[in-house]
Amino acid sequence: MAGTPKDSRVLEKGVAPAAPDRAPRSVGFLLSQLGFSASQRFLEVLKPLGLHPREFLLLRFISAAEGRSQQALASLLAVPPSRMVALVDHLEELGLLERRPDPHDRRVRALHLTERGRTVYGRATKLALEHEQRLCLGLSETEREQLIDLLHKLQPELIELRGVHPGLG
Repeated sequence: MAGTPKDSRVLEKGVAPAAPDRAPRSVGFLLSQLGFSASQRFLEVLKPLGLHPREFLLLRFISAAEGRSQQALASLLAVPPSRMVALVDHLEELGLLERRPDPHDRRVRALHLTERGRTVYGRATKLALEHEQRLCLGLSETEREQLIDLLHKLQPELIELRGVHPGLG
């Protein structure tokens, strides 16, 4: 079977008895622990801007393709429509995006970043890059690239929407 260790004893040998001062040699545990920690730290990084990571993600997608409809983004991001309405409403209240009439379909409202939205998104992107650098402080650039490549190898079987955090919906 693909992805199954040739010798199940490899896994048995690699898992040490539980100890609070030592992480087990477990991919699942380490990914979960690091993911949780990185997510919590990213929440703190964005807090001064008044953004949540899901709002940063939405700004990133709008920035990449301004003029998409709220419905199209909800579908692309696998976010329930009611959740998307709340996200867009909140970002609109903050003055970060605006809904504009679609020139081809008057029933559709296209999403666009405001000038303030572009500024905040730019700051958030800078903070996200700094967060990434801190997260990978113990790695060389080559090791960082290798880690990303290895994580991408695991991703197809575990994650459907590759550019979307599963906590968004």
